[in-house]
Amino acid sequence: MEKIENDEIAFLSRKILELNKQLIESEKAKSRFLSLVASELNNPMTAILGMIPHLAPVGGDLRKEIFALVHEEALLLDFRIHNLVAAAEIESGNIDLTYALVDPKVLVEEAIEAFKYRIKEKNITVSVNTTLLEKIVSDPKKLYLIIKNILGNACDYGLEDEVVHVGISQNGSEMIIAIKNQGEAPKVEFKPQVFTRFAHGPEGNHGLGLGLSVAREFCERMDGKIDYSNDETSVTFVITLPLQMAFPDSEACGSNEFLFESFDDAIEL
Repeated sequence: MEKIENDEIAFLSRKILELNKQLIESEKAKSRFLSLVASELNNPMTAILGMIPHLAPVGGDLRKEIFALVHEEALLLDFRIHNLVAAAEIESGNIDLTYALVDPKVLVEEAIEAFKYRIKEKNITVSVNTTLLEKIVSDPKKLYLIIKNILGNACDYGLEDEVVHVGISQNGSEMIIAIKNQGEAPKVEFKPQVFTRFAHGPEGNHGLGLGLSVAREFCERMDGKIDYSNDETSVTFVITLPLQMAFPDSEACGSNEFLFESFDDAIEL
């Protein structure tokens, strides 16, 4: 009887090991696929976005509405591709940070421009207030995507005809970016669920469900954090990042300066 039990335990142990191996291989395959798709989509999308503005019709051309629709969809697709690229980096565990002097307000303004059609459609006003007196040292591309995901969330779930407030400030050795919109709080049981990958919004239309998880992962990788609070009428997401003391070799006002650079002179961690 004892031998039978031992044989059964050994058999079950082998099955558990086999299933664990299959799970590991499945995760690796998923990561490789995600990375490949992101890479294949990102390059042509960058080229398309670069060409679209040169095709804008002039004056009262009837094609203006069609152009606006195409441009809006291209910007949305580009946003989702960048989140896929970020998710692929996170999945691989290979998140490189490239620091430069950046102006967070410029990054916010770039994000507002990227969402201009959505903002216009909902008649939202985005108010930006900063008390920072100088540029900060940060990773411009990752900080931009963090801001873009939180601002995009505010535009998606904020009420129409209202104001989205963006505040940028310094608290000791930390930079604080607070983005507040008028609307209901996320309908989740626990806060961490909001930052869970592939989670859907209250109306089931949260895109890929990657945005807030990417923002959280990037914040944590940059030794910061992200959280939100709410009252009866509004929701405020707060990004907290440490102010870097070391100065980099490169400088950028926003994120676009790095789209086509090799980063040879930047600091990489």
